Amino acid sequence: MNFDQTLIDTLIEEAQNSRKYRDLDIPRATLLDILTHESQRSNSRKELEDKFRKSLHNIIAPYLEDINYPVETVALKNLHDQNPSEADLKSWCKKRMSLHASSRERLPYLDTFYQTITAAIGTPNTILDLACALDPLGLPWISLSQSTRFLAYDIHKPRLLFLQTFFNSFYPNASAIHQDILTDIPTQSADCAFFFKEAHRLEKRRPGGNRVLFEGLDVKWLVVSLPAKDLAGHHSLQDYHSTLIQKTIQGKPWHLTTSLAGDELLFFIQKHD
Repeated sequence: MNFDQTLIDTLIEEAQNSRKYRDLDIPRATLLDILTHESQRSNSRKELEDKFRKSLHNIIAPYLEDINYPVETVALKNLHDQNPSEADLKSWCKKRMSLHASSRERLPYLDTFYQTITAAIGTPNTILDLACALDPLGLPWISLSQSTRFLAYDIHKPRLLFLQTFFNSFYPNASAIHQDILTDIPTQSADCAFFFKEAHRLEKRRPGGNRVLFEGLDVKWLVVSLPAKDLAGHHSLQDYHSTLIQKTIQGKPWHLTTSLAGDELLFFIQKHD
């Protein structure tokens, strides 16, 4: 059903100014994409509003963590002033990564995780970190040259401001970019793109979205990670997530290899030599 543009604008403004989402500064493109999709499945204003709120919550819920980024940014600046050793920097990053569910789960096998990646793809000169969350705090575990470019994409503005301070302090060739990778696929050429623990959520948001994203990226390698078990740790998700990735790249002349690092499946998709 076609809805008046005034209604679309009103719903976007209400979401942007809501108590729940206003601090995130969600890109307008993200909200418009959700509304465009849901308007095709709604037959009334109320149905559209209900579907929009539900879909928005499902997409943004993983971002609704309890982290005070302004406070953490001050702590980060203090750390930089202390000229920390590599060990001190890693310790600080681990404590902050423990505040976010996704990165916290990776802490027990952090070394193995990044060693597995570099063993498979070598040391990239340019890396895109898609829907990055706090994953860039894992940079101290990757042996990067001073010239390596690292571009981190996310839709959570306060988090990105914190990460940019982290980059300015320790990784001057890194940048935090406020961008929805589905509505605005990055065009930057790169040796590889990291896409950690998000492919299943992207596919839920938009069936076929992973294939569109993977096709649109100008990268040699795609490094995709997905949980090997459910949140409770009772059921294996290896077959389910392996099938998701295999279907995503079906018919493409890309080479796929798979590894297991801790509780994460790692899919190495080589798009070209």
